[in-house]
Amino acid sequence: MEEGRNRLAEVFEREKARLLGYVRRQVSDFSGADAEDIVSDVAYNLLRRADVIAGIENLTAYVYRSLANRITDLRRGTIPTLSLDHPAAQGAGEPRSIRPEDTIPTPEEQYRQSQLRQRLQWAISQLRPKERAVWVATEIDDRSFRDLAEDWDEPIGTLLSRKSRATARLRDLLSDYRNPS
Repeated sequence: MEEGRNRLAEVFEREKARLLGYVRRQVSDFSGADAEDIVSDVAYNLLRRADVIAGIENLTAYVYRSLANRITDLRRGTIPTLSLDHPAAQGAGEPRSIRPEDTIPTPEEQYRQSQLRQRLQWAISQLRPKERAVWVATEIDDRSFRDLAEDWDEPIGTLLSRKSRATARLRDLLSDYRNPS
């Protein structure tokens, strides 16, 4: 885990100016987004998962992809959604933005989510580093196999095999988990 943190710190220290420039170019038309805040948020989230990303070979590309994903998330969060129950749906009043954070889970749901998150983190940590890296990159960071193949200089077939093995292993490790509903 410490190795992952050190590698991340090196990437952020070495690439700080370029990362900030990249984010500024991406959000120049988007008010309410500060490049330093976005880079800091991504750095914090990656450092929290340093043990999971320790096996990633091209960490710089991973950081840039994480920034791109965070910017996409920010853009998605600003799209107003109209509730069908809201008066504006019938043509009166202003539309109201509804976001997932508007719905607060019950304490039981929070507990179940926490248990599942802990169990999943444990299971992911049991994967081989290269399998874990592919699984995290495709499932959590929503990266394409084509991008990974280019960034990591690996054949797509190899990445697909690693992902398949990782998924099968996770199924085995989580087979006894039941989400009580």
